[in-house]
Amino acid sequence: MAALKLAPLILLAIGTAALADDHRAKVNYQIHCQGCHLPDASGFPGKVPRMNDFVGYFLHSREGREFLVRVPGVSASRMSDEAITEVMNWLVKTYSAEQLPSTFEPFTVSEVAVLREQRENDPERTRMRILQTIAANVPELAAELAQAEQ
Repeated sequence: MAALKLAPLILLAIGTAALADDHRAKVNYQIHCQGCHLPDASGFPGKVPRMNDFVGYFLHSREGREFLVRVPGVSASRMSDEAITEVMNWLVKTYSAEQLPSTFEPFTVSEVAVLREQRENDPERTRMRILQTIAANVPELAAELAQAEQ
């Protein structure tokens, strides 16, 4: 009977912890990422890739998923593996939920720790190659890439 009385408090604590993680992730994005990617994750055309309504497409392939953690801005970040994991999961859900695959699984701390050690040496070329591969199976991305070329 006592467990039933505690259930609402436990659920409240779990929900509050999730909100705290999202808040912390947002603050870390503001401190470590938005200087280049901007507050709305729109980036600078031709210089800093936009993430808003776009970054979720990378999660349609294993290589794209890994790339997001291997890019220099993430892999060389001063943030801990835990903080990067929170930011990455918050980022894709906040700015690109509609582009995520239905099979999306959140990043894990152990995954981020391993991938950060494999820094991407040529991010722009790798980025385009990965997006072209994903676009072959994701018509919405193919249309975006075609429009960007015009």
